[in-house]
Amino acid sequence: MYSLIKTFAGNRRFLQSVFLFKKLLLSPSWLKPDILVFPPLIKSCAYLPHPNFGFLIHGYLMKCGFGNWVGVGNSLIRMYMKFGHIWDAYGVFEEMPIRDEDLFNSLVSGFGSNGFYDEVLVLFEHMLDVGLLPSLDSAFYVIMACGELGNLKKGRLVHEFLIENGFDRNLSILNSLISMYIKIGKIDSGRRVFCDMPKKDIVSWNSLITAYARNGNWGEAFNLFLSMKSAGDLFPNRITFLGLLLACGQIGNLDLGKSIHGHLICTGLMPDLRLGTAMVNMYAKCDRVECAQTIFEEELFDKSLVSWNSLIAGYSHNGYDQKATLLYERMISESNLKPDAVTFANVVPAYASLANIRRIQSIHTFIVKKGLDMDGDVVLGTAMVDAYGKCLDIKAAKSLFSGIKNPNTATWNAMIAGNNLNDHADKSMLLFLEMLQSKVFPDAITMVMLFQSCGEIGSLKQGTMVHCYCLSKGFSPHLTVGNAIIDMYMRFGCVKSSRLLFNEMSLKNVVTWNTMLFGYVKIGDSAMAMRVFCQMQSENQYKPDSVTMISFIQASAAILTSCGAEIAHGFIAKLGLDSETLVMNSLIDAYAKTGFIEKARSLFMQMGNLRDQSSWNIMIAGCGMNGQGREACELVSHMEEDGYRPNSITFTSLLSSCSHSGLIEEGCWYFDMMMRKYKIQPGLEHWTCIIDMHARAGRLEEAYQLIENGLHQNSDGDALWDCDAVWGALLSACRMNMNMELGLLAGEKLLKLAPDNCGYRTLLSNLYASGKRWDEKAKLRREFEDQRLMKKPGLSVVEM
Repeated sequence: MYSLIKTFAGNRRFLQSVFLFKKLLLSPSWLKPDILVFPPLIKSCAYLPHPNFGFLIHGYLMKCGFGNWVGVGNSLIRMYMKFGHIWDAYGVFEEMPIRDEDLFNSLVSGFGSNGFYDEVLVLFEHMLDVGLLPSLDSAFYVIMACGELGNLKKGRLVHEFLIENGFDRNLSILNSLISMYIKIGKIDSGRRVFCDMPKKDIVSWNSLITAYARNGNWGEAFNLFLSMKSAGDLFPNRITFLGLLLACGQIGNLDLGKSIHGHLICTGLMPDLRLGTAMVNMYAKCDRVECAQTIFEEELFDKSLVSWNSLIAGYSHNGYDQKATLLYERMISESNLKPDAVTFANVVPAYASLANIRRIQSIHTFIVKKGLDMDGDVVLGTAMVDAYGKCLDIKAAKSLFSGIKNPNTATWNAMIAGNNLNDHADKSMLLFLEMLQSKVFPDAITMVMLFQSCGEIGSLKQGTMVHCYCLSKGFSPHLTVGNAIIDMYMRFGCVKSSRLLFNEMSLKNVVTWNTMLFGYVKIGDSAMAMRVFCQMQSENQYKPDSVTMISFIQASAAILTSCGAEIAHGFIAKLGLDSETLVMNSLIDAYAKTGFIEKARSLFMQMGNLRDQSSWNIMIAGCGMNGQGREACELVSHMEEDGYRPNSITFTSLLSSCSHSGLIEEGCWYFDMMMRKYKIQPGLEHWTCIIDMHARAGRLEEAYQLIENGLHQNSDGDALWDCDAVWGALLSACRMNMNMELGLLAGEKLLKLAPDNCGYRTLLSNLYASGKRWDEKAKLRREFEDQRLMKKPGLSVVEM
């Protein structure tokens, strides 16, 4: 009967083996079994659902005095390891009076298969100390332990030992060594093992191809693939194509990705979940999300969480934020899958771009509730910090940031960007210093944001310091950093510094030219902006984009010539930019500003479905500039018919139009409608228009009463009495109507409120001249020259 137990175990009928032993154990005619019955019996116990019967057998062996036999010990160790009872297995090992190679190898394999890599290496050294050699299985786990622990020194010693003892003739061992070096990050060492191999199998090739693809050396991945094909004795399998698809996605090689896709279909390897997911990822990274969506819907019948994550990431990273969030919500509702940290790290940026703070807060709550390690997962933590910063909840961003255990460069960048967006640019430099103290080193993105911070807070000194840091750390040749430095100096009016840097840049792109062009527009030097544009064209290397053309249009409008606008119009048509709303809006604004309102109107009508809210606002403002107040009023009605609700800017343009056209009653009516019908609280710009409207019509006392009452407040809560713009409007009207008394009162107020504004001083000077008060005019002129005041350039409706 006991021989039948061994037969059952040998034929993998483990349950029958255990039940027969149990039956014999309870039998009245029980005979003490032979010790050789126990190894197969213990092996059978290892394949039961739980270890309880194994514990009983172990206890019985100890009672019978068989517990110290090596053969039984090996079986017990393997059984305990299979159930994950690591230290019970080690206890068996410790109780053995004699420990042979099999016993050591069983324990090494057990520790390795359960992820106890430190123990594997300790036991391996112990094994060598007592003069025993590892089995192939043990050698495999020792190599794996070195790789998982990242222990290069130990890995090289193990490698030398295996060569000395003849293990390097085994193909699986050599493949394991390649994997170990790759895991440690020493791909070159893995490549040397690969090159020295007398024979290679598909695993050898796949290990290196995938390693190169994952580490960004995509060219080498493809070269290896071609070498494998030329060898002729091996055929690529699923793993090979997974590595190649990964490489195609990283370098954006769509053509090769499509070829692989076709090959997979022809060879019958599709449909396949892993390959299908890899193709979704490849197409998404090549900005072909529609192809990724097709594969996801039509070829992935059993979608995994990785598949959903790949497509969500594709939509999110390519700017299809709405589609990313809809796909995420579909995953939640349609599948039984639970989102993980990768899901959230990809969908949270999409919600942030849509400014959906409630959904971000909901996801944050879910993450905390489910116990996802946001503090330890730096990618997820960074995504959440960035999201709160973009949604203007800087307090929440700071709270999350302070909890992340090991913030990386991207995390610090997200916090600096959040400060910049939330009007805390003054704190960005402090964060940068903390970053350096934490031994986290900045990248080009960090430097770009710091230059933006310096521009925002108006600190040229800090900007120069950051520039010096860039020079010392070698960031300056970086194109994006160079563009940011030029932009910063332009913001401070340091035109010579900007131009010098621009001329010294060996590598430029269209952004570099746009930065110079827009910088000149912002400081009011439109003539120089046009020269830069002409120089850009003469070099014939850079294709103007929409930003280029908008800057050029603004420059042409600023010098009040339609010629520049017409030239820009021609370029826009030639470049195919006439389908871009923002560009066409700028062109309409330019024609209106240069007095060619009919051309502006014609373009506006031609836009059709391209029109947006800004298009209507610009056209309304343009009518006002050209004395067509009634046409501006009509446009408001048509605007609503087109599905656009007038906003605050619309009413600013409309009220200004009424003011310039003398439509006082209409202007007052729209002002009233703005508050009652559209629920828009009047801001400073609206009150300025109303006061200007009364003043232009000669109702100076009424305009003054509106200011003096102090009862009206703009939407920001500032009293009109302390707003220089309304006093400026009153002063301008007083000069036109020769009201010296009110004009001098307004001028005196403006000198207190805005002493550095040369525009107001010019108005006051003209008022003195109109009243023949030459002494006051001369005095004001001297102050003007002493202070070296410069007139600030105006803003277009596009910029508003």
